[in-house]
Amino acid sequence: MKVINKLILGAGLLFFMLTSCSNDDFKYESSTVKSLDFQLNGEPWNLNVGISTRPLFVYKDNGNYVANYSSLYRFSLDDGKYKFVATDYPEQMILSPTNLNDLIVTQPALANQHVNLSDAMPYASPFEEALTLNIITRTGILRLKSVDITADKSYSTIKTTVSIKRSGYKVADGTYVKEDMFVTRSKATANGGINYTDDFILFQTGEESNNVRVKIECLDQNMQVVKTKQLEGTFAIEANKVTSADFLLNEM
Repeated sequence: MKVINKLILGAGLLFFMLTSCSNDDFKYESSTVKSLDFQLNGEPWNLNVGISTRPLFVYKDNGNYVANYSSLYRFSLDDGKYKFVATDYPEQMILSPTNLNDLIVTQPALANQHVNLSDAMPYASPFEEALTLNIITRTGILRLKSVDITADKSYSTIKTTVSIKRSGYKVADGTYVKEDMFVTRSKATANGGINYTDDFILFQTGEESNNVRVKIECLDQNMQVVKTKQLEGTFAIEANKVTSADFLLNEM
């Protein structure tokens, strides 16, 4: 009987110890993220209620992808260190779950989409302090405009090629991929180049060595080159601003 009592007592003590350890292990297993402030270029930004867009991407401290969340609701994460990235264009900016260290947002081939991304912000449990995620526009607009008053009906299409020095943006460290690249677009003209205008959305250039160059080719109905114009100089692109380039297209 004494042996049985000792076994029961030992089993009870063991159960208590295991339960205590279990409670200690899992008591702080996860924490709720509840205090995030979103900005767009320094101004308060929020999703409208009812919109399904999920602008927040969460990664482990080592870069491994965790999940994509809405900014409208609280959520919990396992205790640990993370990096948060926000964008108001999630479907266009981050196309698939990728390690943060490998995530590069490329220059849109059609130069028709802004790149808006926050820095990769570190955030650790228990997430008690508020975290501000400022979504920053990393691109600017190059606005081309002819100021001709005399038409040239020898061509019907204007083909513009912009030479750029930055082909992508590295989200993990906020740097740019330096690589020569061409962005090309063709536009029909029925009035011989008068009132031609076109906008190209490009990465900000930063240093003068990254400035862009512009070449324009005028094509006839058979898509043969009638004449070519290289715009003088280079053009700096500033984030969230417009760089205007006015020129005479029909005076070569």
